[in-house]
Amino acid sequence: MVIFAGIVNPAISGSLELHLEGERLTLHAESAGLQDILRAIAKQGIAVQVDPLLNPEISISFYNKDIQQGLKSIFKSLGYVLIWESVSGSSDIYLAEIQVFEQGRKAFIKPLKIRDSFDIARNPENGSLFVRDEILLRRKMGMPLAEFEKIINNINGIITDKNDVLGIYKVQLPENTDIPALVKELGKISNIAGAEPNYAYPISLPYRNIAGNPSFPEHNFSFASAGTASVAVLDSGLLPGYGLDELVVASLDAVNPENSISDGLGHGTQMALIASGVIKPDGVLDNDKEAVPVIPIRAFDDNGVTSSFSIMNSIDFALEKGARVLSLSWGSDTKSKFLEQAMEYADSKNLIVVASAGNEPTGKPVWPAAFPSVICVGALGPDGKPWDKSNYGSFVDLSAPGFASMPIGYKGEPGAYAGTSIATAYVTNIIARYLSKHPGASKQEVLTKGLGIKDQ
Repeated sequence: MVIFAGIVNPAISGSLELHLEGERLTLHAESAGLQDILRAIAKQGIAVQVDPLLNPEISISFYNKDIQQGLKSIFKSLGYVLIWESVSGSSDIYLAEIQVFEQGRKAFIKPLKIRDSFDIARNPENGSLFVRDEILLRRKMGMPLAEFEKIINNINGIITDKNDVLGIYKVQLPENTDIPALVKELGKISNIAGAEPNYAYPISLPYRNIAGNPSFPEHNFSFASAGTASVAVLDSGLLPGYGLDELVVASLDAVNPENSISDGLGHGTQMALIASGVIKPDGVLDNDKEAVPVIPIRAFDDNGVTSSFSIMNSIDFALEKGARVLSLSWGSDTKSKFLEQAMEYADSKNLIVVASAGNEPTGKPVWPAAFPSVICVGALGPDGKPWDKSNYGSFVDLSAPGFASMPIGYKGEPGAYAGTSIATAYVTNIIARYLSKHPGASKQEVLTKGLGIKDQ
């Protein structure tokens, strides 16, 4: 069997062709993630376990190698174990399982997850990303459901989900549907109140090794008490074991709701550490030992991509679980009316939404941070001066410390990181602590007294 992946998702790189026949392996990989290679092998019936944070890019090409030699050339300096089993009633053996890990980290391996990612396409006209063959629709008030369903049938669509709060339907369409063209056509129908692609948004990439590479061998972080106001961290998820377990109020895998939460990237765990106050940004002279409860939500897949509909459902969960603050450490130059309405709805329910301005100093608005209902955060360096890679503009409400030493890496080693994502998570921590002390405070009071922003 030949497996070929031509990748269009910008958060995944490279191409991959793999062929396994008996115990002979052929592989051609160009900047392919290790876990993509392992998934291709797993599809041949071989069990795979790997450290979820281990995913280096690999470029290699060989033909018809003995599988042991082929795997050795792939894994190189990595630690790995091959488990062989015998065929019942025969002396033959076969490769049953592969375990891959960094040297000394075998205890961190977990069964490899078959990809639960969004299938992403790009609009050639404006460069926006969207989930392939999906569309989001809202029907006008008073429109009979039967009439709406007739429109869905006419485009050969199937309603697969609905966000009841916003009245937005997710519709699956036939393969290779021209989504941008269909959106334009549906926009001409008077009884359709709104039509959009299910836009996709990549996670903001942090900057690493800014000022050294500290280590945290014990992961022993302590706090005196926990406040009452919680922060929902809408990101890549959460990994256990970093001092956060007692602070988790609730959690959700919005990509695959039937799964328990995980974090294949590390970014969500980083942001939860900052939002909770377990880790403080560099240069912050704050001895407050009160931690902030968190509600980690995995809205991004393991490629670092989320969708409009995932965000909507994540907001619903955050509100259901009593979150007072929503941390969005990511942004996009794609403006979505549905996304804006989701932010406005959160704001109307007294959920204070905070989002990052972006790590490219373009001066151009980034969404959702630039929506009026959202607090937009830029980054400062440890010296208190604006970080030179932080975005700027009239849409930025404030800047906050954006450098931190992390015990967990973003697809890599622990170390020093920088970004408006860190600044955003830190601002949510400040807001939550203020709300714990002043539970009846309005958003305007939080802005002026909690954050020191002048009346707007």
